[in-house]
Formats: sequence, structure tokens, C-alpha cells
Amino acid sequence: MNASTPECPICNHPLSVELARGRRSGKPFVMLRCAQDGRHFRAFINHRPYVEEVLRQLEEHEKHRQGGNR
Repeated sequence: MNASTPECPICNHPLSVELARGRRSGKPFVMLRCAQDGRHFRAFINHRPYVEEVLRQLEEHEKHRQGGNR
């Protein structure tokens, strides 16, 4: 990864950043978890403006990726 990628406090492997949804609410969250072993560390960010911005950036990235393959 890079120098700004947070590391797992247990094993020092980089944390992965993933999109997750609430079990009951279905609301989107940004999830940080240990890429080596998800039991080490898991955190959820549910600050709505931040999650909306991440989703917007993912959608833009996907549009660019699909547009480049045509």
C-alpha cells in the first residue's frame, strides 16, 4: 500500500477499506478491517457525508473504468 494506509494494531498488516451495509437498516458504511485476519480489527464509519462522498467517488471510478474498456 502506501505510507498513509493505516495498519492493524495487532499484526501491522495494512487495513482494507470496503463498503458494507447495515444488517437491519441496509445503510451503507465504510468498513476498515485487517486484510490479514478480519478478526484482528474491524471498524465502521457511518458519518453520512463521508460515506456519500466515498460512494460518489466509487461511482465515478466505475464510470471511468467502464468507459475506458469500450
